Amino acid sequence: MKKKLVLILSLVLCLSLFTGCLPNTATTPSSTPAAPAAEKPAETTTKAPMVYKLGNAGAVGEPAATVCQLFTDLANERLNGEIKFEFYPAEQLGNEVTMLENVQVDLQQAVMTAIDTLGTYSADFNIISMAFAFENHEHLFKYLDSEASKPAFQQLEEQGIHVINYNFRKNPRLIFGKKPIITPDDLKGVKFRIPNIPIWEKNFRTMGAVPTIVSWSEYPFALMQGVVDAGECTKESFYACKFYESCKYVSEVNYAYPLEALSFSKAAWDRLTPEQQKIIEECAAEAAEQFNTTINTKWEEDKKKLIEEGVEFVDFDLKAFMDKMAPLAAKLEAEGFWGTPGLYEKVQALR
Repeated sequence: MKKKLVLILSLVLCLSLFTGCLPNTATTPSSTPAAPAAEKPAETTTKAPMVYKLGNAGAVGEPAATVCQLFTDLANERLNGEIKFEFYPAEQLGNEVTMLENVQVDLQQAVMTAIDTLGTYSADFNIISMAFAFENHEHLFKYLDSEASKPAFQQLEEQGIHVINYNFRKNPRLIFGKKPIITPDDLKGVKFRIPNIPIWEKNFRTMGAVPTIVSWSEYPFALMQGVVDAGECTKESFYACKFYESCKYVSEVNYAYPLEALSFSKAAWDRLTPEQQKIIEECAAEAAEQFNTTINTKWEEDKKKLIEEGVEFVDFDLKAFMDKMAPLAAKLEAEGFWGTPGLYEKVQALR
């Protein structure tokens, strides 16, 4: 009996040990790895375009502002959203001098200005503004495309301004007033509008006028209010800006052959890839070609309209103007208006 009891107890103990070794399927996690969670598709992020601000002094509808808008549209279409140009006409970013200062420090990235405005930063460009220094646009381009102009462009680069195109050819500059201007004597004592460019002051003071600085945007109002009684501009601007409403007498003296230059902040230009630079240069060249084609025919159309508005085209004495201006070149060089010695003579040799 005693042996039987011992045997039963031994069996119970073995069973309890066996069951204690079995895994607890209710609480122990499965050793089979869980299926990975479905991966989220990679998020696609669109890179924001670099915004490049382009400024110009001209009002909407004027030739320079029109070609700036054309360039902006061409560039935005072809740069595939990598660069976005925003165009600000009518001195919204400041006058030409202010906009060039902005470009220098990359506050705005591009500007279209009269090329002679660049004389503020590279003195040799001042010769472009000297009255009667060039006989036509071809003569001017001979200079700009020659070795003689290289120091001028290099100085701009050193001051943070990179010119990409200067082939926007405007019509020659005329003078106009509230009275006929036949010879320089007719300008004696006349308040004559000029931009804030020192060589212009020299030009018209030499002719006998009283140079008065007025910004481009205020020009029409200054004429209407008698702040100035005469001025000058490119031929196409005379009609576009309605200067004829105040001044009915025009003398087509063609004393200068203006160009518009498209310039970039050097820092902004250097941020671009070579491919982007090439596209922008191509857009500028295409815009310039369209601009030049349009501008060549516009003056004859405008002239007819001006005659209908009562404008008189004066039979002026060109020789009297040229004789009056003859001594100016030597004085300008002596006063440091350009940095290259003998620059005027080099320019005249290219005629």
